[in-house]
Amino acid sequence: MQSNYVVLKSFQYLIECTCPSPNHTFMLEFHKGDTFIITEEKKYVDSLGWLVLVLIKDYSVYMYIDELEEFVAEKKICSIMDLELKINYLQYKVNETLDSMDEGNFSLYAKELVELKEVQDSVAVF
Repeated sequence: MQSNYVVLKSFQYLIECTCPSPNHTFMLEFHKGDTFIITEEKKYVDSLGWLVLVLIKDYSVYMYIDELEEFVAEKKICSIMDLELKINYLQYKVNETLDSMDEGNFSLYAKELVELKEVQDSVAVF
């Protein structure tokens, strides 16, 4: 089963080929709202570890599983499903703070909700 992910924060990623030639190395830019697919195809490279095939824009590259996990932990990327769940939760929290007239937390939740909605809108256009 493939997993669809969305970029929450812009960042760069160095794509390194696992072959001995350094000519296959290049920098890939991820922008907020970009989407990519993590496939089921995996491979193990001695002394490097596990890699998974990722379909990004016009590229299909192998990325280290550990690095993908870091991106999720650092909230640079998240799955489309997690994005929808976060938006749902933030809508609930905004409504809750409105009911309790908690102006400080309302501003925090509303700001985060607006940011995630922008990401969601860019994904919907894709």
